[in-house]
Amino acid sequence: MLVNISAPMKRDEIKALLEASENPKFKFVKMKTPMEMQFEVTYAEGTEGDPTSYAKKIIKGQPWGAVLMVRALIEGQAFTGGKI
Repeated sequence: MLVNISAPMKRDEIKALLEASENPKFKFVKMKTPMEMQFEVTYAEGTEGDPTSYAKKIIKGQPWGAVLMVRALIEGQAFTGGKI
């Protein structure tokens, strides 16, 4: 599944943070725009979840995360919780 993460700052830190995740596993694909990164997300066999909520949780858990505006959407969504 493709997930798009948009952030005005700290993109290198966010990329490193997500790529260090084991389950789900985030693999950087490309920069869609100057602010939007795209990741391929996979889960370990027998597990599943919402990668957008997970990404926001670990980003917001950083010392700088509480003040950073971040948008995480599954590819094809126009807004959080929207149709894919």
